[in-house]
Amino acid sequence: MLLIDGVRYELWTPPSEDEFEQVAKEHTQEIFGEQSIYIDRKQKLKSLSGIGSIPDGYVIILGTVPQWHIVEAELSSHPLDQHIVAQVSRFITGIKNPNTQRDIVGAMYNEVTKNGYLKLKVEEAIKPTEIYKYLSDLISKPPILTIIIEKDTEGLREAISTLAHSGIKVVEFQTFIREGASLPVHAHLFEPLYEVNKKDDSHEGKEVKVKDKRREKKEGAKAGRVTFAELVNAGLLKDGQVLCFYNTRPFTDERAQVIVSSDTLKYEKDGHIYSKSDLSSILLTQYGFRHGDYPVQGPKFWITEDGKLLDDLNEQIRMQRGERG
Repeated sequence: MLLIDGVRYELWTPPSEDEFEQVAKEHTQEIFGEQSIYIDRKQKLKSLSGIGSIPDGYVIILGTVPQWHIVEAELSSHPLDQHIVAQVSRFITGIKNPNTQRDIVGAMYNEVTKNGYLKLKVEEAIKPTEIYKYLSDLISKPPILTIIIEKDTEGLREAISTLAHSGIKVVEFQTFIREGASLPVHAHLFEPLYEVNKKDDSHEGKEVKVKDKRREKKEGAKAGRVTFAELVNAGLLKDGQVLCFYNTRPFTDERAQVIVSSDTLKYEKDGHIYSKSDLSSILLTQYGFRHGDYPVQGPKFWITEDGKLLDDLNEQIRMQRGERG
C-alpha cells in the first residue's frame, strides 16, 4: 500500500503484459528523460542464423552522449529462464547482425521523419548531421537493454547477470490505484534512468538527483500547473473527453482524447499519445502558426466541444487553490 497525505493507494497487478506495456509506454519520457524519443515499432532482431525476437520498442537518447535502448516490458510472473532471459538473449544475438542493424536504422528513420514534431526535435538536436547518418552511427554502437517490470527481484538480477551483455538496466514500474475513488486515479512509482540537475539555493551548484516524479508534480502544482486529474475530480472534464485544437478558432477536425492517468492526449488521427504542449507544437507547425516557436504552453491551444477553453478551466482550479493567474 502507498499512503500519500493520508490517502491510500493499492498496488495494481497488471492483468496482462499488453496492458502493462501500454501503461509503461505512456510514461517513457518520464522514464528516459526529455531528450528521449520512443520508437513504437515492432522491429524483429534476427541473428545471422535466422533466430530472433521482437522487442516492445526502441528509445533514442539525444544530447551530448547519445544512446539507444531496446525496450521490453515484462511481468515478474513470467518464467525467468524460459521467457525473460531467453527473450533478452535473442535480442543480444540479433543486434550483432549487420542486416538487422540496417533494418532498425530504416525503421527508426521512417518513424522519425513521418512525424513533423519528432523530425524537428531530432534535427535541432543533431544539426548539422543528417538524420539517417546519425541513426546509422548510433545503431552501430551497442544498445542498452532495458527491462521494464512491475516487480524487480533478486532472481531477475541474478539471471540477467549471466548474459553476455554489460548494458542491461531494470526499471521497476509500479502502479497504485487510489482507494475508494470514483475514478481510477493512479500513482506511478519508479526510478528514472536519468538525472535531473537542480540548484540548491543554500549550496549553489550542488547536483540534486530526483529519484521519482512525486517532487516534480508537487513543484508543478506550486507553479500553477493543472493536471487532467484535477480537472476531472472537480467535474470540469471527463476521462476520455474529446478536446479540439484551438488557435483563434476551433479546428474541429483536429481532435484528441483526454487521458487522466498520464495527463496526456491521444491524437485521434494517428492514435499516438502526446503531452498537451507536444501535440500543440505539431499542429501549430502544420497550420503555419508560430513556426519553430518551441516549446509552447499547451493548455491554451485546446478547447472542449462545447466551447470551453482548457486554459480557462485550468484557471478555475488555480482560483480554488487560492493562486492568482
